[in-house]
Amino acid sequence: MNRSAGAAAQLSGCERKHLAVRALAGGHTISSLADGHAVSRKFVYEQKRKAGAALDDAFTPAPEAAEPVLCALPVTARWLRQVIVALTLICRSPYRGVVEFVRDLLGLSISEGHVHDVMQWAAQQAGSINRDQDLSGIRVGLHDEIFHGDRPVLAGVDADSTYCYLLAAEDHRDADTWGVHLLEAAQQGLAPEYTIADAGRGLPPGSRPRGARRPAMAMCSISSASARRSPTH
Repeated sequence: MNRSAGAAAQLSGCERKHLAVRALAGGHTISSLADGHAVSRKFVYEQKRKAGAALDDAFTPAPEAAEPVLCALPVTARWLRQVIVALTLICRSPYRGVVEFVRDLLGLSISEGHVHDVMQWAAQQAGSINRDQDLSGIRVGLHDEIFHGDRPVLAGVDADSTYCYLLAAEDHRDADTWGVHLLEAAQQGLAPEYTIADAGRGLPPGSRPRGARRPAMAMCSISSASARRSPTH
């Protein structure tokens, strides 16, 4: 080990700092500072570089703040199921669109089959909730038969609130099938003053036991009930 290296090793951190400050200040030459501390000029330049980097770091303006984070959501399995149901029912997204949304925005990989399973699970949960509803406040029922593909779906809607108390996909739409669903609804308190329905094949006898029936177009009645709740322009 040469003499200058030994002297540099013996300098404390405070002494190195003062040496660096004097080198930055420029009041002394690098050679005179090196001779005064019995160190090499390379060592003095190194301390000057370290001090300069520290000053640059201290006085460099902070980068502009990024766009503020509005909220942070923990992506759990339960939350992901909620997103899948919301995208499908609220946004009317097809299963493939849900898969792409989850992949592109969340970086997760799910299949269309998984989306289907989640929707089946949600339907079961909704069915359980629907069976606990009190239907005794419904005065006028709107009954109609709609179709999903070639499969009939029996529908019942409260004319006042537009609450759908019956939506059942069946293989048949005869009076017996209607009667079974209406009797189940009656167990939840459904006893309307009258029902409004079209001339569906199973509707007249199927809806007659629980109240008077007035022939009309149920879908038009549903539209009218919705219109009553729309803002007046």
